[in-house]
Amino acid sequence: MHRPPRIEKVITFLLGSARETDVSLRRAVFEQVRTGRGEVPENLTALVEKIARRPWTVTDDDILQAREAGYSEDQVYELVLAAATGAGVRRLDAGLRAIAEAK
Repeated sequence: MHRPPRIEKVITFLLGSARETDVSLRRAVFEQVRTGRGEVPENLTALVEKIARRPWTVTDDDILQAREAGYSEDQVYELVLAAATGAGVRRLDAGLRAIAEAK
């Protein structure tokens, strides 16, 4: 199973370059959502879980809680993006596996 090169490029850009949040934290959020194996700080767990499983339930209060936990607006944005990308890649990988198995 191979993801399209553009998807890989986006993942590499998102997770591999210096931004407002530490690369290791963005990777952990991405992997937690994608595989369930990332170590996410407790103060982000609820937000990351919502983005992974029920993104339509994320509210301003969820974002405010992350801000009150000490994350800047830019950091919250990057972490939400990492979680959403992890969820999208999880679904893409599942679809690619299903296609491969159907052949």
